[in-house]
Amino acid sequence: MRNAAIRNSVIAATVASAAILTLPPGAAAAATTTDFQVPARYVAGCLSDVFVCFYLPPVTAVTPAATSGTPGTVTFTARQQGRTGSPDCLDVFVNWRNLTTGAVGTTALRAVTPRDSGPPDEWCRYTPSTAVTDSGAVAATADIATAFHVGGYARRVDYQITANPGFGHFPVP
Repeated sequence: MRNAAIRNSVIAATVASAAILTLPPGAAAAATTTDFQVPARYVAGCLSDVFVCFYLPPVTAVTPAATSGTPGTVTFTARQQGRTGSPDCLDVFVNWRNLTTGAVGTTALRAVTPRDSGPPDEWCRYTPSTAVTDSGAVAATADIATAFHVGGYARRVDYQITANPGFGHFPVP
């Protein structure tokens, strides 16, 4: 029984080595994208006695993602999860920490002016941002700055409150 187990492990190792050697150049370093396990949620609205601002603001969810392929770097992106009844498309801030090396940093995913047509997932878009994180295990949080902000895209945005920050962890080659 023991000899069969050793033989099977040697065969498995040989097959795995052959598979790696037959991969085309660059295939082993394919980029992988990991959605944050917890999306960032926020509430945004306006403070006015004008009827256009008289509504209960919805909770909006944004799911950041991290794409790693190039050693030591991560490209962060985000997508809003469908249209939530609010035209607010606010910047998302990602704070990351490399748990292996201790490197830390912050990057901003800037909101692009929302569109009023097309698929709901494309109404609010974000510009990608690349961060040099070093190789290792990386943990990141994402949130909307909790501060007053005047001058939204489609209308005035007076407050934005993070309901819960997003969280994700992923390996970086």
